[in-house]
Amino acid sequence: MPRALSPAPDPAAVFAIALSLWEACHAKASFDRSIDLSNAHTGMDGFIRAIMRIAQLFESWACQHIDFTQLSDVWPYLLQDRFAQECLSILLPNNLADFDEHDCRRIATRLNLKHHTASDFPPKRDGSC
Repeated sequence: MPRALSPAPDPAAVFAIALSLWEACHAKASFDRSIDLSNAHTGMDGFIRAIMRIAQLFESWACQHIDFTQLSDVWPYLLQDRFAQECLSILLPNNLADFDEHDCRRIATRLNLKHHTASDFPPKRDGSC
């Protein structure tokens, strides 16, 4: 069943993003010795916090901007399979602290996710669009 417009963040989606990033960053670091996840994030706990922040930010952003009725894939599975690849194509694992809402839109575009149209949002209280 498709998710409703502007649903609450899905913990499974947050977990899928975090797991995807965790695995991809470690894989990339194993091949590129210039990537030091622990040093770049002030310890591995800092690295975990960075990927959890990204996961929560992207899922919250998606809940406000993505039209889930247009998805043909199960949302957490899509994120687990593809999020990290797209994220690491715009940021290096050492720079995850730089991830922000602009990156959410870039990743959503790379994942070919459909955005809400203006008519999907309620009008502002002042009557403007």
